[in-house]
Amino acid sequence: MARVFISHATQNVAIATHIRNWLEGDHEIFLEVHPEDGIQVGEAWRERLHHELRVADAVVCVISQASVTSSWCNAEIAIADALGTLLLPVQLDGVIHPLIGHLNHIPHTTARHHLEKALRRFDAGGRKLAKDQEPFPGLDAFSTALSAVFFGRDAETRALARKVRRGPGLLAVVGPSGCGKSSLVRAGLLAQLADDPRWLVMPPWLPGNDPLDALARAVRKTAGRVGLGWTLRETRDRLALDGLRGVAQELVDEDRRLLITIDQAEELFTRAGEKDRQLVASLLKDALADNVRVVATLRSEFLDDLRTLPELSGVHLGSYVLAPLAREVLNIVITGPARVAGLKVHPELVALLVEDTASGEALPLLAFTLQHLAMGVPRGGTLSGELYEHLGGVHGALARHADDVLDGAVAETGMSKEELLARLAALATLDHTGRPTRKRVTMSQLDSRARAALEVFVRHRLLTASGDKQGRWIGVAHEALFTEWQPLRSAIEERQIGLRAAQSVEMDASQWIEGDRVDHLLLNEDALAAIAPLVANDDLSPDARRFLAVSRDRIHALRGQRRRDRRRTVSWLAVFLVAAIGAAGLAAFQWHNASAERDRATARALVVQAQVARTSSPRLALRLGLTAHALAPSQDTKAELTTTLLGSSGVPGNLFAQACEVAAGGLSPLEWQRYLPELDYRDTCAQSV
Repeated sequence: MARVFISHATQNVAIATHIRNWLEGDHEIFLEVHPEDGIQVGEAWRERLHHELRVADAVVCVISQASVTSSWCNAEIAIADALGTLLLPVQLDGVIHPLIGHLNHIPHTTARHHLEKALRRFDAGGRKLAKDQEPFPGLDAFSTALSAVFFGRDAETRALARKVRRGPGLLAVVGPSGCGKSSLVRAGLLAQLADDPRWLVMPPWLPGNDPLDALARAVRKTAGRVGLGWTLRETRDRLALDGLRGVAQELVDEDRRLLITIDQAEELFTRAGEKDRQLVASLLKDALADNVRVVATLRSEFLDDLRTLPELSGVHLGSYVLAPLAREVLNIVITGPARVAGLKVHPELVALLVEDTASGEALPLLAFTLQHLAMGVPRGGTLSGELYEHLGGVHGALARHADDVLDGAVAETGMSKEELLARLAALATLDHTGRPTRKRVTMSQLDSRARAALEVFVRHRLLTASGDKQGRWIGVAHEALFTEWQPLRSAIEERQIGLRAAQSVEMDASQWIEGDRVDHLLLNEDALAAIAPLVANDDLSPDARRFLAVSRDRIHALRGQRRRDRRRTVSWLAVFLVAAIGAAGLAAFQWHNASAERDRATARALVVQAQVARTSSPRLALRLGLTAHALAPSQDTKAELTTTLLGSSGVPGNLFAQACEVAAGGLSPLEWQRYLPELDYRDTCAQSV
């Protein structure tokens, strides 16, 4: 139910009252002169007018010559336009208001029908349920096409729309997983703005592994809607050259606003690489101007990560906290879509569904159960309580359905249950709190058997597939599958060692990046050897993969350096050994020469002393001569001994014999007689004796 403010000049109060009467009952109407809910006697009328304008969803402007010249009417229109409120001009006497001349003015004579239609479209998001369209989305979020059956969030939708219209900057819609953030934005906010001529709504995009590509695809689709036939390549080139701000200026003029919506923005931190995240954040910051708004759905635990992005510094970052749906609203969530689709639900089944759902955090399970209860039920039919019991209730329906699909996939592909569950478990990763969270993988990463098996789960809506000619991605429809289906939960738990190892690598990679990629923050050889076998490449973000690769390259480089150092050390040791041996040999040679020279000098001195003692003491002379010859044998020492022998007498025989042997070079005394006949050997011997 929209809140409507009626702006009019005093002269047009009667027509304004007629308009109020037309709309009364279906909407909350504020008309300042109304006796019951208008401005009362003694009330601060300026504050009341400003308050009502701020909370209004739509302003009906009664346009006449009097209103054009009224300063208060002009102020009300200007304030409403600045706030982004839906403006509905009702024309009197063909007058067009210059402040909103770009908007279509409806003549008063046909205004009732047009106003009611516009406000119904606003309340219902501007959509009706198409023929044969299912009223419950299952595990998928509500889309804009299902806005007519999106119940229970009217107040939140209006509040969010007011925040977006009044801007500025980036608005994060935050809340726990499963509380309905994506549904609120898609089926609530975007559906409400889709038919507002002052807004151009870009289709929501998920960052994934390549957020720039996802953004470019959303921009290309939006450009096509305004008649610009850009190719994907051309769109990426425009983003690179002109930035998102330049692209936005080509999509909208100064009278129109562009809304950019990022769904599951936590993927900027869980899946995207650092450079891609920086680039996209910079593009968004540059584009945020008066006529550009950005809305991002985000899990609560990632809000601080978004706020501290350096690339978004200076950006006005607002937040809208979405709490899980209150228990008392679950009734309308069940019966509202059924009523639109022409289906009946017995009050007993409604009460049982509400009781089993318990809280808004189980909304995906409730929507999944209702989807299966409504399958094949024609308009006018009734949802079956017996089928509900067969499904196993809100919490059992998903697990039972998943078991059946698993059996069907095994039968169709021939893969074992264990193989299939391992493939499904690969669609999960751990966030920084250790909780399993979904990730998408490209079909090109899978072999043909795995693709065929997972397509079975896509057909039965447990997995979702998206993409185009450039590639196709696959992922779980909702994270409830990880917690409510025991076989998959067990398979994920078996992978937890690897997932936790991947989580550890992600944290190390973040520290490495934040630390300017210094080498000492890389993994050492022992850590890499321990963690690398546990981590699957697909479980890592591009940043973490680069971190591992750089760590591995550095370890290889260090190993090569150590090998080179060892070879260099061995070479130097060999050189040092050769040098040491050479030095030792030289020293020994020099020592030997010095020692020989010393002995020769001593021998010469002894020879001189022998010459002096020869006449006085032949025995001493022989001893000195023998000692000199023993120290440094030479011709001089031999000659000295020979001279002493020839002139000696009374020398002991053994000393004489020793001297004879040395002097003659080994001749015996008898042989000496042949050379020295004058020597009376026998007499000498006799004298010696």
